[in-house]
Amino acid sequence: MVTIVPSIDIVDALIVLGGLVSIHVLTLLFTAWSIDFKCFVLYSKVNDIYAADSCKVTPAKFSGSKEVVPLHIRQQQILILE
Repeated sequence: MVTIVPSIDIVDALIVLGGLVSIHVLTLLFTAWSIDFKCFVLYSKVNDIYAADSCKVTPAKFSGSKEVVPLHIRQQQILILE
């Protein structure tokens, strides 16, 4: 079985490298510009609040901007009265 691999010259390699760099830069900029895109790329949804470490806050219309905030979950203290 013979596999034919096309030869890639320097111009083709630079075009591919430029495309990869462009995608990388755009991804970096979109995560800075859009909270929704940042959440899509960097975070995942969980079903249990105790498994989460961050939360996306979406305010009411015309009341501010979206934000990702860290969660600080404290352990509940059970008070036993004797």
